[in-house]
Amino acid sequence: MRLCEQTKIVPILEAEDHNAGADGDSVCMENYGHATFIIIFGELTGNAVLKIYEGATAGTKTTAKTFSYRATSVDLKSALADALGTEATSAALTLTAATYEDRMIVVEIDASELTDGYPWITPEISSAASEEFAAIIAVLSLPRYAEDVPPTAIS
Repeated sequence: MRLCEQTKIVPILEAEDHNAGADGDSVCMENYGHATFIIIFGELTGNAVLKIYEGATAGTKTTAKTFSYRATSVDLKSALADALGTEATSAALTLTAATYEDRMIVVEIDASELTDGYPWITPEISSAASEEFAAIIAVLSLPRYAEDVPPTAIS
């Protein structure tokens, strides 16, 4: 079976300079058991903060959730740029340029960690950085009902 038949792949933040901060599109976890956010950073000047919020509807950011993450430790297009470091957790991850510029972070959260009635999750990158080139892809897995074409998760 193909990845696009086992998971829902959702581009939720376009690759551009988000120096004013940015929210990714909200994804609904009603039909999925797990969300993985793949975040790619280019230029990053200053310290932004990454949070993952839950909410009752798309775009509603009620509570910042603690999430697991792993990051690469070398620049993209370098040897070992695909090697993820040790897993850590955070509810407000500071994105320092020295650590995250030209790197990838993989953020994980289970639907079971969400509060009942709050199936929507929204990643937020704060506006603290003066340059903040980033893109986010959400990969939703463990579908409630496996289908050739998984149901949409955005509104």
